[in-house]
Amino acid sequence: MGTCCTMLNNPVMNQEEIQVGDVVWLKSGSPAMTVDGFHQTSKNFYRCFWFNAERSAVSEYFNQLSLTKEESELKLLLDKTEGQSA
Repeated sequence: MGTCCTMLNNPVMNQEEIQVGDVVWLKSGSPAMTVDGFHQTSKNFYRCFWFNAERSAVSEYFNQLSLTKEESELKLLLDKTEGQSA
């Protein structure tokens, strides 16, 4: 019984499968980012690339628990707001 409950409560096991080349977003909202690789010492961290407002490529490592492959409603709202101010 302990194994079953441990597996169900393990957030890593309930996470989406994210692969190199996937487009992801931060769960809290972010630009679309492309997964380029994994951290050398921790496979739970993904290196993601995106373009900033100056159209320069940026990369950073993110914990897999903070990423999603589903575009968030917050991101869609931010895009609409940015489009209106341009």
